[in-house]
Amino acid sequence: MDPILHILTAYLVAAVITAQEDNPTILRLGYLTGSKTPPNKPFYIKPGQSISGALTLAVEQVNNDSEVLPNHRLEMEIAETYGQEEESIRLTVLLLKSNISAYIGPQETCLHEARLAAVFNTPMISYFCTNHELSNKELFPTFARTKPHDSQISKALVSLLQHFEWKKVVFIYNDKQQKLAETIQTVLGYNDIQVTATRSFDGPYFPDTTINQSPFIKMVQDTYQMTRGKLAILMYVMLADYYEFEGLLISLKVRGLMDSGDYIVVGVDPKQYDPSDPAKYIEGIIRKKASLEVSAAFQGFISVVPAAPVYPWFENFTQIVNYYLERPPFYFHNPFNKKGSGVMKNLRPEAAYLYDAVWIYARAADAVIRAGGDPSDGRLIFQHMKGSTYKSAMGYMNHIDENGDSQGNFTLLARKRGEDDQWGLHPVGIFLINQNDTTIPVNLSFLAETINWVGGTQPVDEPPCGFMGERCIPGPQYTSQIVSGTIGGVLIVAIIAGVIAYRNWKYEQELASLLWKIEMKEVTLKMHTSNYCPGIGLARVPGCMRASMMSLSSQVDIDLRQVFTQVGSYKGAIVAVKPVHKKCVDLTREVRKELKMIRDIRHDNLNPFIGASTDPGHIFIITEYCSKGSLLDILANDDYKLDNMFIASMVFDIVRGMIYLHDSEIRCHGRLKASNCVVDSRWVVKITDYGLREFMAGAEDHNVTEFAKYQNLLSTAPELLREEGVAQCGRGTQKGDVYSFAIVLYEIHGRAGPYGDTHLTPKEIIQRVMNKYQEVPYRPKLSALGSVPKFVTDCIKDCWSEDPALRPDFKTVRRRLKNMQKGMKPNIFDNMMAIMEKYANNLEEIVEERTDQLREEKKKTEELLHQMLPCSVAEQLKMGKRVEAEAFDCVTIYFSDICGFTALSFESTPMQVVDLLNDLYTAFDSIIGNYDVYKVETIGDAYMVVSGLPNRNGDQHAGEIASMSLHLLVAIQKFKVRHRPDYLLKLRIGIHSGPCVAGVVGLKMPRYCLFGDTVNTASRMESNGLPLKIHCSLECKTLLEKLGGFQLEDRGLISMKGKGELQTFWVSGEDQKSRMNRLAPPKNQAASSPMHSPIETRKARDKRNHMALHKIASLPLFSSSDTEDSEFTPNGKPMTVAGESKGKHPRIDPTRRSASVKINLSEATVPHAKFSVFSECSNTDTLWETQENDVTDGSPAAQEDSPLLDVAPGSFEPSRPLGKRRLSGETCV
Repeated sequence: MDPILHILTAYLVAAVITAQEDNPTILRLGYLTGSKTPPNKPFYIKPGQSISGALTLAVEQVNNDSEVLPNHRLEMEIAETYGQEEESIRLTVLLLKSNISAYIGPQETCLHEARLAAVFNTPMISYFCTNHELSNKELFPTFARTKPHDSQISKALVSLLQHFEWKKVVFIYNDKQQKLAETIQTVLGYNDIQVTATRSFDGPYFPDTTINQSPFIKMVQDTYQMTRGKLAILMYVMLADYYEFEGLLISLKVRGLMDSGDYIVVGVDPKQYDPSDPAKYIEGIIRKKASLEVSAAFQGFISVVPAAPVYPWFENFTQIVNYYLERPPFYFHNPFNKKGSGVMKNLRPEAAYLYDAVWIYARAADAVIRAGGDPSDGRLIFQHMKGSTYKSAMGYMNHIDENGDSQGNFTLLARKRGEDDQWGLHPVGIFLINQNDTTIPVNLSFLAETINWVGGTQPVDEPPCGFMGERCIPGPQYTSQIVSGTIGGVLIVAIIAGVIAYRNWKYEQELASLLWKIEMKEVTLKMHTSNYCPGIGLARVPGCMRASMMSLSSQVDIDLRQVFTQVGSYKGAIVAVKPVHKKCVDLTREVRKELKMIRDIRHDNLNPFIGASTDPGHIFIITEYCSKGSLLDILANDDYKLDNMFIASMVFDIVRGMIYLHDSEIRCHGRLKASNCVVDSRWVVKITDYGLREFMAGAEDHNVTEFAKYQNLLSTAPELLREEGVAQCGRGTQKGDVYSFAIVLYEIHGRAGPYGDTHLTPKEIIQRVMNKYQEVPYRPKLSALGSVPKFVTDCIKDCWSEDPALRPDFKTVRRRLKNMQKGMKPNIFDNMMAIMEKYANNLEEIVEERTDQLREEKKKTEELLHQMLPCSVAEQLKMGKRVEAEAFDCVTIYFSDICGFTALSFESTPMQVVDLLNDLYTAFDSIIGNYDVYKVETIGDAYMVVSGLPNRNGDQHAGEIASMSLHLLVAIQKFKVRHRPDYLLKLRIGIHSGPCVAGVVGLKMPRYCLFGDTVNTASRMESNGLPLKIHCSLECKTLLEKLGGFQLEDRGLISMKGKGELQTFWVSGEDQKSRMNRLAPPKNQAASSPMHSPIETRKARDKRNHMALHKIASLPLFSSSDTEDSEFTPNGKPMTVAGESKGKHPRIDPTRRSASVKINLSEATVPHAKFSVFSECSNTDTLWETQENDVTDGSPAAQEDSPLLDVAPGSFEPSRPLGKRRLSGETCV
């Protein structure tokens, strides 16, 4: 029976069984295919007509398989795209309405469709699309495909090249395959295969044309580098169609490059291999039979191609698919199968990939359903598809990698004879699938027959001897060189040994020569002091202090420079001589090495060792003499004021010296203290008494007292004190030196000894330091260094830590104390030179700057003086002249006080009273600056102003005082008390005109005082006035009537103390027009002033009157509305005047001092320094206070009830001198 009938019978039986199942779940597959001719593309090849039967076959097989998708059934939803992208995209969207579970397809185009599937999370398995961009799973997470894309062949190519160890190739490709060529180059470079040259040609190329038209001739010529007849690159990789390989092979053959077998061409053909026509590669397209030349050329050619289907499996698959093509739902008729001739359509490989796509989805959906998932979840389905291995309908195993791409199956072709004894390209190897690696197949597996290489051996990518034969050149004979090298080596070794021996001999000679040794007869001692003052660092002993002072004096006599140091002369130079209390010194090798080492050490901050005397009974150490003495001398001398620059320089000199000492062979000091730090003439600190431990061993000074013994140990670390004999012999440690430095640093900043001002003796201090069982180790008190920066005290604290391991080294100390020298030079002398250079270079600028500052300060001083005294008086005092008293024929004096001030003060705190008076006087001072008046003084709430002195102004003084008084009344009604905003201050004003004498009284704090009965009368006018009224005397009224423009009211006769009954008046207003006329410049009037010439006074008056005429209309006294044009601020700021910005006030007299001085004092108390008033009534030589009345009317009874008034009504008897009494916390000036 025909095999097709067997298969159909089996399917029918399975269909009957499946029909018996109850209500299976439907899974619809959206099939995107192009199987019909579109109207605009009559020549469309319609791939769907030759492959769609595979879909029907796969769906029926899945539905009939009880192990895959049980209780589920696959159904197809066919969508015809006509091979057009727009229609494919549209149908991709419409299929979602059919509730499909997966897409099978699409066909020609797939990029946008796959993106839509990702958006809707629907699985899409393509059988046709090869676009490499779809491997990006970030954009296409639901897409997979069963057809290998073109770039998969590059992996097989890399596997081939790696197998044969070919690392250098020339790449040639058909420019119609640009994208695949770029992929191959990328993969080759990624796998360390060097593409030395790349060439492309315009395909298609047909090799049967004339050889001279071949593009490969020039390519071979360009890549060919003649080097002794060898080609630089031996491997060619060519991507082309099967008929184009012949062109390159012939070009190489013509040059004779294919005869030796050293060169190879590796072809890459993306078209599937056809096993039925293996000779097509050699025969080409036109020829019927390959020539011998072409056949010979193909012996040096191998090719990688997609594998052909496995027969006879694929043949049976083709028959079944052809059967289903003519069955529903497609009904694609085969026009060649007439009358059962058995002629079938040639099946495209995509039919097998379509079949595989259905089965891959079915298996993934079955796994998802069994896990409880949704079979339409694209991302979930993809996770089950990737990494799976399956048997393809092509007949071989295939694999889906991590990107959802089918790896495909590739074959290696080489030239062989077929069964017909004809040359052709036949499979000689296959590439194994790698299920764990998505990059390169595991291995190349050869079939039974191997490749027949030209010459019988596999070619290499580089000749064994190199392209120039450089690797095969016979090596030269190096006998002479070897002999020369050996002799040279021996000589070098001998020289090195000789140098070492010479250095050792020289070193021994230096040790034996005793270069450090000094005979005592060569040293002349200038002074020997046996009186040693051991207590200098702990307590200030007067005798020792004097000695210290002497040691630091600048006397020429050397003997007076140092008291604590034995000074001598050696070879004409002054040296320091230190006695060693030993009877003799045994000059052992260790002692001589030590003395030589100390003599060779040189550093700017180490005191140089000159030599030593070892004569019995005269054992001395000779070092360089430092004229400034030791650091102990300087710290003990209060005449030296050490600023931060000196301290920083000294500290860093010690640090630098100790760093060098610790890095040298000496390793540590062991006896670091202030007395072992000496200062030279350049104020550079140098460390002395270092090293020489062997030389000093056994030395004991029996004359040293117990006090001095323990005094010398105050800077020693506690761990060294606890070791018996270690501290005395100076065998210290580097951590111990850090502790000693902390004590010295404390001593430098404190200047009171190592432990400051303490009552303890050195022995008691040492005992406390050695006691390690204390809860807090005993150390000097850091609280005594109150002004020392915190980073310095922190460093001191860490340096004298009880645990030596916690102490920093000197390099760390230098870094932590770096801020001490910020902006400074390394030493004091350099700092001083830098300062001198800076001043020398900028002297002119500095002088000019200082001069400007002097002028500014002088200006401030003069302004302050002018605030205290009139300008004319101040000028006379500055010139040292005696100020003569001056009589004025007529002036007008103003007095005012605040009614109820005493009660208000009682109800307020002192600070509130001060704030009130400050605000009030600031307001008054800002107003009187608009008038030609002079503020005399303020006492408590009393305010005194005068006009007509010190500069005379004719009869204008009465008008100025009257206008000012009216202005003050307007301002006081708007004044707000800060702590009692609703309280209205009631100002009581009295004015009087008359003669007066003014002069300066006293030498200390001189005051400009007024003398005369006019002062007393004006005071009486104020004290007998009424709140918010201006009380005017008859004399003042007469002058105001003479000036004109003022409204006056007769009050009648008023009885005043000491005056009897006087006729007085009220000033109630002023006419604006009359004031402007009054202030107009006179036509023929020359002003006279004792301090100014007529011309100067006239100019000043004209300027003042001109300013007044423009600004007088803006004053609130003459404004049509008191609230529209003026505003008074009680907090001390200037009021706003119409037509002026805030802070600017019209000045009637431009020669007057400014009302605002740039000093740090309140304008309420400074603009007019407080002046006292003298009365001629009695005791005119005594300074008195003005009285303060707390009355609401002018009755004598009210005056008698005033708590601050201590005089009888009708008289002006002062109660006591002003110097004995202060009101409201003021101070007389």
